[in-house]
Amino acid sequence: MPYIGRQLTQGNFIKLDDLQSQFNGTKTTFNLTTGGNSYTPGSANALLVSLGGIIQEVGTSFTVTNDQITFSNPPTADAQIFIIALGNSVTIGTPANGTIDATKLNTAFGEYTGVGTFIVAGIVSATSIRGSGALLTGVSAGKFVSETAGIVTNTPVGINTSTVDDKDLTGIGNSFKDLYVSNGMVIHDSELTGVHYIGTSFRGMMAGPVSIAGTLTVDGNYVVV
Repeated sequence: MPYIGRQLTQGNFIKLDDLQSQFNGTKTTFNLTTGGNSYTPGSANALLVSLGGIIQEVGTSFTVTNDQITFSNPPTADAQIFIIALGNSVTIGTPANGTIDATKLNTAFGEYTGVGTFIVAGIVSATSIRGSGALLTGVSAGKFVSETAGIVTNTPVGINTSTVDDKDLTGIGNSFKDLYVSNGMVIHDSELTGVHYIGTSFRGMMAGPVSIAGTLTVDGNYVVV
């Protein structure tokens, strides 16, 4: 009996082999085949079964196990039948390495919440970082622009640093050891160690008493208050 109704236009639809020649009024289980080859549907719901001109209900009028269909009542020898498989079962495999490009992914991944190691190769840009950041490693020194504590600097010099990395500054040493800035005052150690030289174009001044444990050469003026 030909298919009645609007023609199927999508999907891999298959008309299975006719089973009427096997009907004898007693037998209820039959092998499903297409072109003489065994056919196993992905689900019983994928089969459209018409028996005797009546569409059969899945699970009530028939069941399917692997490549066999079993009817609740044995079909009579004169019962016409057709079975349409509404698509084949498919297995979605694992994509090969390097086969998925950015166009197949969502452009916005949203937030990530999890425990473990999250590794990203390349440049990571963030508008904010939540948490203390105490476990961040490999982060190079950057430049402060503004901070709620009132610190503003355009050089890679922060707090508790021992060196100055600013080519624009001239005539400045590379160490802050024993030199402090507090409440608008410059405070330094009361002892000079090592070798120090003050040229004629400079003036030296310290708040005493001062103990000189090294060598101090003065070509200009050196004042101890």
